[in-house]
Amino acid sequence: MDDILFRHTAIATPNDKSDEFLQRAAENEKNKALVNDALSFDAELQSLLKVDVPDGLADKILLEQSFEAENNRALSNRWHIAIAASIAFVIGLSLPLLNTLSHSPLDIGTVAMKHVQQEYYFTAKINEQASLSMVNAKLASYGGKAQSDLGEVLFVNYCNFEGTPALHMIMEGEKGRVTVFVVPNDAGFLDAEKFNDQHLKGLTEKMGNANVVIVGERDEPLEKIQLKLQENILWDI
Repeated sequence: MDDILFRHTAIATPNDKSDEFLQRAAENEKNKALVNDALSFDAELQSLLKVDVPDGLADKILLEQSFEAENNRALSNRWHIAIAASIAFVIGLSLPLLNTLSHSPLDIGTVAMKHVQQEYYFTAKINEQASLSMVNAKLASYGGKAQSDLGEVLFVNYCNFEGTPALHMIMEGEKGRVTVFVVPNDAGFLDAEKFNDQHLKGLTEKMGNANVVIVGERDEPLEKIQLKLQENILWDI
């Protein structure tokens, strides 16, 4: 093994165990130092590349993939409904019948889970560190006022809740993020005290003149968030 090949091997694969390489490495202090430096650099590089995987990362990735697939199916279904409505219009179906097909009362729990699912990519990462004053500025429109700290509020703003203006708040729960919707009582949704699907679960409670809908993943103790809201928010009656 000549000098050029030795240096190349020492830099590229300092752990080489061939007799020829080991013999050249042991010949003098200069060769030993070259190999040791390369080994140290290799060890440092390996430590930098070793990143701890957050707990539950695999489950989160699978959940995102599942939500994406379900959203794609929902878009496909809307397209089919639009085609059906167009055909119905052409053949002369009456407008009241079309309204019946497309505007039947919706279950408030189903709407809440659909909303969380559609915005999962956005809400899973956002953290605006909303203050109590920010929460109350939005909550006032629905007759509520938080009297004390609600915990870590990551996001609060208004949203379109299937055509109804609602409050959308994201809080940090014990297992993950919990979404809270404040929806006016007169929005016309069907009641759903408790609800769930294969990914999410939720509960609803009438507070003041609004329905408060709480949604989280299936292992989240939502009753603790519900109790926190009950104890810390005053509602106009």
